[in-house]
Amino acid sequence: MSSRPRLLAACLHVLTCLSFSTVLLAPRGARAEKVLVKGDNWEVYTDGRVGAFLSWSVGDGQPISTGRMINTPSGPMLEQINGGGWLVSTTDGTDTTQGNVNTMRIRSGYIGNTLGVGVRSEIYPGLKASTYIQVWAVIEPDGRNKGTAIPADFRQGYGKLEGFWGSFLAGRTRTLFSRGGTDINVLYAHRWGVGMPNKIDSTGPTQGMVGFGVLGSGFAPGFIYGTPVLAGFQLNVGLFDPATMSAGALTRTQLPRAEAEATFERPFGSLGKVVLFANGAYQKVYRAGACTPTAETGACDGTLAGVGYGARLEVGPVHLGLAGHFGQGLGLNYALEQSPQAIDAQSNLRTFDGYYAQGQVVLGKFDLFAGAGITRLFLTDYDKTQPQVSNVKNQIGINGGVVYNLSENVHFDLEYMRAESNWFLGEKQVLHNSTTGMTVNW
Repeated sequence: MSSRPRLLAACLHVLTCLSFSTVLLAPRGARAEKVLVKGDNWEVYTDGRVGAFLSWSVGDGQPISTGRMINTPSGPMLEQINGGGWLVSTTDGTDTTQGNVNTMRIRSGYIGNTLGVGVRSEIYPGLKASTYIQVWAVIEPDGRNKGTAIPADFRQGYGKLEGFWGSFLAGRTRTLFSRGGTDINVLYAHRWGVGMPNKIDSTGPTQGMVGFGVLGSGFAPGFIYGTPVLAGFQLNVGLFDPATMSAGALTRTQLPRAEAEATFERPFGSLGKVVLFANGAYQKVYRAGACTPTAETGACDGTLAGVGYGARLEVGPVHLGLAGHFGQGLGLNYALEQSPQAIDAQSNLRTFDGYYAQGQVVLGKFDLFAGAGITRLFLTDYDKTQPQVSNVKNQIGINGGVVYNLSENVHFDLEYMRAESNWFLGEKQVLHNSTTGMTVNW
């Protein structure tokens, strides 16, 4: 057994013994809300945002097979590019050249347009109940076709009970694994911006720093129990709908996915605070039908598992966030995403890790931010027997910008992000993304 799987198993064991918890269901300070109707022991409220951004992407097209021959133990074979990078159809490339990108769009931001409606009530003293539904939408049509309808995405919908014993949530909401790192990206960088445009020729929302040291937490149906906050500690555990894999043969699931997060928050009076977090996820996947493991077909099952960790420090106007993650079968961008990069051609789960640092300085109405991150993929033993296949090796992102907060509800963003993807046989893609726009929230 290699040192990485042993480390993964040890980390999962320690985190499981700690139980885990989570941060709030939305990043602290990121949600404003307006009460619509209020009764004796209940109220209806709404929150949301709308915005638009002019995004300009310049750089390399996605690498293609160069047609070169790679010497392998079986003799010369044609090189194959496998996954990674960012596909852009509007390039000046050809069937045999990578080409260049130079394109603009008016698009949605990292969070997109949202509309949330909730109801809170006190069932009896000491027990509160609430429901919340949140709809997301983008502004840019797929394929740049202005006649294409834009569907609504019911991103969240849950009910929640709260009492002295803690809280219990049932429905669709943000998952627990990798939530802390995602929150750093929102709070200190792209809450009012774009980051990486993601599908440049298609629709948003965009990525922010997801895929560059940030493993996006995502949304899923499930149940979450949260303990009361005790001396700054909070513990949450959750069971979520199991995630299937889109590539390989491990497409069957059985039990729900277990996720959890532990957080500790300590304020420094009015000066600032420190927040620590650790989280993890665990799920088994199986081959469909009867299975007998062989050297040719590979294993009959696999374990999707990962750990995340990090901290946020706020001292006066200076804010710093650090986060990392490690695990197998995770994917490049979102936790347990349906990605061919998560599994090799023999259905062995690949290992990933990521590291992310984000800084922010608040100067009156201006928020200045800069950060960097890297996500890495590690080849399996089977990958190493395929020397002509060039798998994606890493994705590196560097961001910087300024937000002008005209008021609590109006925000202007100007930012830059450099996105780089590298492959094991030396291919490379670099995109320079400049963005400016406005968000209005309530």
